[in-house]
Amino acid sequence: MVKRKGFTLIEILIVMSILSLLFTVGLPISYRLYQSYQASLKAEEVMVFMATLKRDSFLYSEAKVVLARDGILFVNGIEKVFKDTLIQMDRPIEFYKNGTTSGGALKIHVGDQIYSLNIEAPFGNIVMERGA
Repeated sequence: MVKRKGFTLIEILIVMSILSLLFTVGLPISYRLYQSYQASLKAEEVMVFMATLKRDSFLYSEAKVVLARDGILFVNGIEKVFKDTLIQMDRPIEFYKNGTTSGGALKIHVGDQIYSLNIEAPFGNIVMERGA
């Protein structure tokens, strides 16, 4: 009797069913993590922009007033749009010529994620937190 090497059809079907179960559970979780990562990148883009405003107001001795209307950020009346991102503010934030700030908070909405960006007065420390 010749002994054949290889897998039986039953063994292959069992392995395929286990793999399909792993993909069924793993892919949605991985996709949600990817979406969360993309949202955090967009929120960080806003944070970097605010840090740049703080730096530029000091370096070039220019006062900057930041406010949000209808989800869009305005700096000294000039619109700054962040793609797929809505921004809310309770009150305007001012960056003074000497590098200090009035401080304030922004709420950044990216998809179903919400980030809170706090700018502390007077020195402009910026802290971002996930959630509201």
